[in-house]
Amino acid sequence: METKNLAKRLKELRAIRGMSQEYLADESRVSLRTIQRIENSESEPTGETIKRIAIALDVELTELIGPSLVAETNDLKATIIFLKKQLSKTNEKSEIKTFEKFIGLLQRLKEKDLNSEQSEGIESYIKYLELEKIPSFSNEIFKQKLTKFKKYLKNKLHFVPNNYYTTWAVNFGLSFAIGFALQKSPEYSIKIGAFVAALILISIGIFMDLRMKRQERSFKF
Repeated sequence: METKNLAKRLKELRAIRGMSQEYLADESRVSLRTIQRIENSESEPTGETIKRIAIALDVELTELIGPSLVAETNDLKATIIFLKKQLSKTNEKSEIKTFEKFIGLLQRLKEKDLNSEQSEGIESYIKYLELEKIPSFSNEIFKQKLTKFKKYLKNKLHFVPNNYYTTWAVNFGLSFAIGFALQKSPEYSIKIGAFVAALILISIGIFMDLRMKRQERSFKF
């Protein structure tokens, strides 16, 4: 990025917001000296510093530096690299856990034989999440984005966890059959029928899971 253009835009936006350099430094968690050096075109700030300043000014990143930084999460591979860089910056257990879960999910998707519709849908939603605009100290926001992404995979692209239907069928079918078996009034034939129905339900669950695997729509969430 050109430091002169960034210096000019930062001064303009700070003036529009009516912020002093000191106030912007406090709001963005960036040192006053760094703010001064940016506005004097004396240094080129890191992406993290720019994100903090943009959030403090309540503006889009592109209003400060243009669209170049936004390309950090334009596909699966780039997003994994981006999240690994965020992971390397923290020692907080909760943040490490969030980043590792997010990275693991994306890596499993990358390893699948996705069709064009699935790939386009995933990459489009990743861009929509705008992960690159989140400051690394905002762990709760990353957790919210991860939850949204999982819901999108389930509800829109119809991905399911491994053995999802089998697990559901076993839990429901066995509970149904045992419930009948423990009752005194139903006849023996009815109890047998309940167990047969439970076995059929479980068989359907297994069949559905095999179908999901063939369609590359099941994996570990």
